[in-house]
Amino acid sequence: MFAETPELYDLIYQSFKDYPAEAQAVAQFLSKLAPSAKTVLDVACGTGEHARHLQADHGYVVQGLDIEPAFVELARAKLPNSRFWEGDMTSFNLGVRFDAILCLFSSIGSQCDLEKVKLALRRFREHLEPDGLVMVEPWFAPESWNPGRVFVHTAESDGLHIIRMSHSGLEGRVSKLDFHYLIGSTRGIEHRFEHHA
Repeated sequence: MFAETPELYDLIYQSFKDYPAEAQAVAQFLSKLAPSAKTVLDVACGTGEHARHLQADHGYVVQGLDIEPAFVELARAKLPNSRFWEGDMTSFNLGVRFDAILCLFSSIGSQCDLEKVKLALRRFREHLEPDGLVMVEPWFAPESWNPGRVFVHTAESDGLHIIRMSHSGLEGRVSKLDFHYLIGSTRGIEHRFEHHA
């Protein structure tokens, strides 16, 4: 998904995404709905930011899975005592069960048809303790998706300046996002592109 820009991900998203507050909300749901939960699998864990806060601030033992190898490496660097696997949410088999499984930040939306969503949910169930809980943050509802909308995010750190512009589209029932990145540094300005469905 973010194969062209994994090293920029944290810088961009930390400019507008409140990971500590989101981890707090997740922890509140878990404490209410699965009060005995200790072990958590974060599916589509990205760079491990939710995992880091859930573990450090709320005491969960969090492990993660992501399809992007560079994200897995970044998550391992943040949480060297946790396990992070590279894998597809529709086909992973870790041989471990968890008290809770999370799939946050609308990552389930990367499965572009209902059969793939069902495959992912079956994988979640296979890795869940009998009384465990699965928490999935959904993709946008059709009526809230706005084709043609443009978003701009900026971030900077240590002489690196980033502008990310995205354009939303729709093809049938599949939402599309085109991301264009301008990355400025002392070496000049670089352009990168990613297409997400």
